[in-house]
Amino acid sequence: MLRPKVQWSVMGIAALAVAAVAMAAGAGLRHGAAPEPAKTGAQGPIVVELFTSQGCSSCPPADRLLSRLKRDPRLAGAVIPLAFHVDYWNHLGWSDPFSSSRWSQRQTDYAHAFRSNRIYTPQLVVNGHSECVGSEESAVMRRIREALAAEPAGVVSLEAPVVTAASGAMAAPPAPGAAAGGGAGVRVTVTARLLRPVPGSGVDVWVALTESGLTTAVGAGENASATLRNDQVVRLLVKAFTLPPPAAATGAAGSGGAGGADSTSAATGAAGAAGTAGEGRTAEVTLPIGAKWNRAGLDVVVFLQDPQSLTIYGAASRPLPAR
Repeated sequence: MLRPKVQWSVMGIAALAVAAVAMAAGAGLRHGAAPEPAKTGAQGPIVVELFTSQGCSSCPPADRLLSRLKRDPRLAGAVIPLAFHVDYWNHLGWSDPFSSSRWSQRQTDYAHAFRSNRIYTPQLVVNGHSECVGSEESAVMRRIREALAAEPAGVVSLEAPVVTAASGAMAAPPAPGAAAGGGAGVRVTVTARLLRPVPGSGVDVWVALTESGLTTAVGAGENASATLRNDQVVRLLVKAFTLPPPAAATGAAGSGGAGGADSTSAATGAAGAAGTAGEGRTAEVTLPIGAKWNRAGLDVVVFLQDPQSLTIYGAASRPLPAR
């Protein structure tokens, strides 16, 4: 629904889904229109961000679609879904346990980048470049196909995450539900490089920790009495470093970032030199793990994002080892 007043009804969403099926076979995941694995793998993964809320009755269909994107084998290695739960519907009677004002601000930043005054749920943003209603499967798949057809401008490599029990301070501030200092964490090594020149003064490298398989019995609000399942819920988002443009001289990682999330640099190791296209920069990042989070459902996601246009140039994802 639109913030603050206009709503998409559940009946309206259902009608849109029926119309999408009727328009063309193969428009959505159920009809075989997902990109072929060989083609998607050549282009590199794209990032799909869903802005959603458990307090919005229009969001569960979009949440289910995001879960199917995660599970569809035809999209494995090609599409990285992220679910950002906003907090501006919490006043409707149900406070989304995964919501954050930082995610609401991230969505607002996208609206500014798109020169739009529409802030609504469920909204889906593809590679920071285009958006659509997150429950309209045909539109979602069209945006995904367009993004996969574009030539990537950057590449990210992510070494296998390592679960730690370090006693030192974490590089990222604790998230709600995270263990206090000295608790478990995940250490990842990220390498990023640009494949060609891009506009702007640098590209930010972000690291996210997501959790899947979450089930919530909603006790109030628009989804009262429903049991909702949520996947790829963003638990943490921190900036590892800024990758300078190809012509820039080597220097310290910049500050600031996209989406209103924690902009504190999270790099805990020295970053390597970066210069012309093709050269990379590497950093080690440590994130806290919530004491009640299911490690078997955690993924680490890394992506390159322009801090001005918010375009995403490259991404990578790896599951977290259960132990």
